[in-house]
Amino acid sequence: MAQEPDLPQLFSDDEFDQAQKAREKLHRAENDRWDNAGARPPPKPTDGLPECTIEQRFPRIAKKLTVIWPSEACATLIKDLIVNVDRDTRQGFPVEVIEDLLMLAEINEMLLRKGSPSAPVPPRTPGPIRRSL
Repeated sequence: MAQEPDLPQLFSDDEFDQAQKAREKLHRAENDRWDNAGARPPPKPTDGLPECTIEQRFPRIAKKLTVIWPSEACATLIKDLIVNVDRDTRQGFPVEVIEDLLMLAEINEMLLRKGSPSAPVPPRTPGPIRRSL
């Protein structure tokens, strides 16, 4: 019995399985996507240079920081590097450098507090008062 020309063509079981797998693969690929544009690339193998990204990529800034380390001037320099008000044409630092600068700012602050025993620890601002009923 010949098929009528207006009826759809029938698939064999193997053809149907292949078409179903291809459809599932396409469907899964569409649903399994995620935006990884902001993900960091894997770390590069070491090249023997210092691990700090500031020393590798911005040696002049690293030299300035080491000359005035630890001091209030160092805290001011780090703040000025992170919060750039005057130079709106600059691109800014990579995330790794910002993280290093924030870490250095914390260490600098701890050393300044430790080195001056009479310096009081700045009080924390109190949060909202919560009452339990």
